[in-house]
Amino acid sequence: MRLISLSSIGISTCALVASLVFGAGQALAWEKDPDTTAGSATSVITGLLPPDATIGNLDTTLPGIGDDAVGIDDSLTSPPADPADSNPGTTYFVDNHTASDDNCPATPYTTIQAGIDASGPGDTVKVCPGTYPEQPLVMGHSHDGLKLESVKPLEAVVKWPAVDMPSATYPSGSHHLLEINTANQVTLRGFTITGPFNSGGCQVDRHEGVLVSNAFDGHIHHNHVTMIQDTNVLLYGCQQGDAVAIGWRNFPTPGSARVDHNQVDEYQKNGIQAVNQGTSLKADHNVVTGPNNAGVRAITAPNGFSIFNKAAATVDHNIVSNNHFARFPLSTGIILDESPAGSSRVDHNRVFNNDYGIESDTQINLEISHNDVFSNTGDGITLCGDAASLCGAAQDNIVLKNHITGNGGSGIILYSGTTPSGVSSNLLKDNLIENNGGTPPAILGETNTGGMHADHYSTNNTILNNHMQDNIAFDCYDESTPGPGTAGTSNTWQGDRGQTSSPPGICSAS
Repeated sequence: MRLISLSSIGISTCALVASLVFGAGQALAWEKDPDTTAGSATSVITGLLPPDATIGNLDTTLPGIGDDAVGIDDSLTSPPADPADSNPGTTYFVDNHTASDDNCPATPYTTIQAGIDASGPGDTVKVCPGTYPEQPLVMGHSHDGLKLESVKPLEAVVKWPAVDMPSATYPSGSHHLLEINTANQVTLRGFTITGPFNSGGCQVDRHEGVLVSNAFDGHIHHNHVTMIQDTNVLLYGCQQGDAVAIGWRNFPTPGSARVDHNQVDEYQKNGIQAVNQGTSLKADHNVVTGPNNAGVRAITAPNGFSIFNKAAATVDHNIVSNNHFARFPLSTGIILDESPAGSSRVDHNRVFNNDYGIESDTQINLEISHNDVFSNTGDGITLCGDAASLCGAAQDNIVLKNHITGNGGSGIILYSGTTPSGVSSNLLKDNLIENNGGTPPAILGETNTGGMHADHYSTNNTILNNHMQDNIAFDCYDESTPGPGTAGTSNTWQGDRGQTSSPPGICSAS
């Protein structure tokens, strides 16, 4: 993420320090801080399940909402048990209604935690409709393979208590609404998981909606995770409030999970986050929508997906929108940093109405393909290799067959900033880039915009068979230092189509 001069946006150093002390500091979108119709390419979401639940005015045909009921008897509405599984486990029901009208069987368990505590490996805990003001913890290998399910989709509501609840594990109160810790192959299905939380101050251990820590091969699906925000507006700058977190950020433990078909919205910081070496996230068919809360957007820069600190991720077939920082463009739909070489991919997503679309920082051998990136305030897709912006080298990445349109910055930018060869040896091929650009604010780091924009220190990149039209100021724009590339640049342009170019000759109109 490009760094910004505080003085250029009217924030004094003293004011910033004071605001950080009181938890209201301006929050960088990037995680290295201390802490329209877009054409046929929009049709990328496939395999959606039919709707059977309504949440306010949400379109329940979107992924993350529709799901078959789990039911009292799995055999009625859920896939049959694997015949190879000779020990399918025991089913425990949880119901906090004394006079239930939901056809749940009588059960001694009135809290989700009680049902979890009673269960063992491979068991199932089914939660009947109702609101459960508690912070469930699935802890230890004695719960490997546990299935935690809402009997009716989204009607079992896990709600953050007014005050964080103490437990033997967290005597001072947990900072996570629902945590899976050191328990592998745990499934979380069909819940509404909601805040807000009452942090009481900036915590080293960030408040998070769902946390998977030192637990692997989990499956989080068909949930609605919402309102993971602080109750105190003065604490919005504390860099807390991640809706779904794979890996524990400040206590660097990894985790792995598939996260799919969830609705994630109204978070404070990150919608879906993966962090730490050894963490692996597979995220697909989620709808991730940034906060509408003006107080959050005034102080915190939220991100839809945030993958950082050597975590690996495959992010595909998601819809990501509405991530904005009110002071200046800084939030990002999907942002990745430092993933192991060749470990990650971003494809077939719709990313729109964010400050920035897709950004990769310090990435080697990342693929960004078949995405529809449109109507973002800044650049559509960014490869950042600028050391001054805390980005390492961006090399050997592939940006392929994306449709990038209507963004306020460049369609694709290779951003080396002040770092020689910061962005080098990347392949950008077969992208459709149209109607991007304008007169960018100085904070975007661009004096001009372009459909495809290679900046001063970008070198040895191959820009091949892209189609660019109606972009401002240029369809094809290469500022690189004189070199052996096309038209005296340091990059190779071949077969690219565009109506305007700087320098002349890097693309043609026919």
